[in-house]
Amino acid sequence: MDMSRRQFDGMPVKTSGREPEPRGERRFHSQIGLMLEAVRRQTFVDWPLPFVDPDSLAKAGFFYLKTKDHVQCVFCNGIVGFWDEGGEPEVEHRKHFSTCPFMTGGVTGNVPAVASPETDEGRLYQLLNQYYASKVAHTRPPLPATYQADSTRVPCDGQAAFPHLSTPMSRLRTFAEWPKDTTGVEAEMLSEAGFFYTGMSDFTQCFHCGGGLFAWRRGDNPLTDHEHFYPFCNFIRMQRKESGGAEHSSAKPGAQQRHRTLGKEEAELLLHHPMAKRVLELGLPRASVKEALKLRLETRGVLCKSVTEALELVFDYDERQRQMAAKELVRDGLQQPEPEEQETSNNATPAESAMEVETKEHFLPPTPPPEQSGQPTASEYARLQQEVQALQQQVLCEERRLTCRECGKERVAVVFQPCSHLHLCANCARPRDSCITCGSIARGTLRPIIG
Repeated sequence: MDMSRRQFDGMPVKTSGREPEPRGERRFHSQIGLMLEAVRRQTFVDWPLPFVDPDSLAKAGFFYLKTKDHVQCVFCNGIVGFWDEGGEPEVEHRKHFSTCPFMTGGVTGNVPAVASPETDEGRLYQLLNQYYASKVAHTRPPLPATYQADSTRVPCDGQAAFPHLSTPMSRLRTFAEWPKDTTGVEAEMLSEAGFFYTGMSDFTQCFHCGGGLFAWRRGDNPLTDHEHFYPFCNFIRMQRKESGGAEHSSAKPGAQQRHRTLGKEEAELLLHHPMAKRVLELGLPRASVKEALKLRLETRGVLCKSVTEALELVFDYDERQRQMAAKELVRDGLQQPEPEEQETSNNATPAESAMEVETKEHFLPPTPPPEQSGQPTASEYARLQQEVQALQQQVLCEERRLTCRECGKERVAVVFQPCSHLHLCANCARPRDSCITCGSIARGTLRPIIG
């Protein structure tokens, strides 16, 4: 036993003497990619304890935090550390976090690293692993709308993805909790290379292109790695021009490239995911579930983390479809038919001329018509105008009742429980934990189908 090396609680640790593991794909587009067991396993390339199997840790839902021997579950956020020899990851996970949905057999977005190709679910997991690897290796991070801690977006107009981190000093301030002792890479080198620290494990991102790298190791050159993995980054190109170095023309090779759009058979496979099955059991339309999950995978590279998130995804998809259908109806209703070319006849009778004028008149003209037999009098005409105006006011009131009380733009879509108030749209309701109207704590939400 090597007494010069001790465990984090002071107990001696046996050294394994094994060679450092080769690193696989180090790029990431979003930290939600940790739902894949293969991505979690990649965080353990320099795992310090020889008596705790990193494969078992990743399989149990953990990824390495790069701090001491602490690991964290992707699905319950529980942290386990100070491992004893003989400790089993799944046993410790259940012991300390008994309500974790991943450990209790709940439906999650976990993607196993190994799956049987003989079942539909196994073929689906193979597809999800291949699709994520191809997307990370062969596509650029998408454009961000707003800053998020796990966002890895890149703008297409050449501007910085995170302009508030454009100076080395601003990026260096994000490395206050950087695990320098574990990674062996200096924070100053990372910030000078354009990276900032996301605050999780050793995940870093470029402020300009939004590209992410993790699994850092002693001896890595951040600027060189940045150029190898993200040669399209304008920040890297400017750095190379200033130093007079040659530019790389292509990114470091990764997984085999595949089509971004899923085929019909691949889209059908999505319905074999346990999450899709659960959503279908709740009565949501099969076509909506398939299309919503397909769109999610093609845009993010991964599916949802929980059933609740999947429900929100399908509800939002259906709402967008209804809005598009309503716009089509409005547009079709406003379309005027092309006037048919007809020869004007000078022999038209006065009755025909009067009929032609009558069809061109607006409904309820601004001036009352002359009192004629069978037509309303001036007083009746005024009463009809008042009724029309009253109906218009009622319609406006109903529209206001169905408009979000916070943003005032979108349609209300979420019912808070237990107060049952329906006053917010999906976007405004998502971050709230209490009702905007009565202030009661929200213990759940519902998405009613209106119309």
